[in-house]
Amino acid sequence: MAHPLELSYNWRTPAMIATLGAIGCLGVLVRGQAGGWIVAALVVLVLWALFVLVLARRARSYLMVGDDGALVLRHRRALVPVDGDRVRAVRQVVTARTPSYRLLVELPDGRTERYLVPTAWLRDGHVTLFSWLRTYAPHAELDKGSQRMLELLRNRGLIADAS
Repeated sequence: MAHPLELSYNWRTPAMIATLGAIGCLGVLVRGQAGGWIVAALVVLVLWALFVLVLARRARSYLMVGDDGALVLRHRRALVPVDGDRVRAVRQVVTARTPSYRLLVELPDGRTERYLVPTAWLRDGHVTLFSWLRTYAPHAELDKGSQRMLELLRNRGLIADAS
């Protein structure tokens, strides 16, 4: 039975530290009640909410290769299976850690949809994605960044050379 990849980082610790920091700042602002403290408190709350929102989005990262060979991703609020024969292109997306990738997928009705594969936030995400691409979507067009990552994984022995 297939299992989704694990997150490659601990999101709970930064969320807890940010929450405690926001509570501390709000406590100081409320207790001091200097001029403009309400605006400052709102700024603290907005910044805290934005930070927690970013952490929550990253914590929802999902990638799994199903038993039927479909790549299962979280797209918006639903899990979406992607068949390898429908993948047309792979584009690298630069993130603060390591790159993630966007798949250009042709839908059955002829339209194309772009799906983000959050490899930067998942343990063994790059190896899983590129192994799946080589097995189920060898025809997919890779951009330069994707080709470099594939070559790096081959050089490290994480993906076997094509036979």
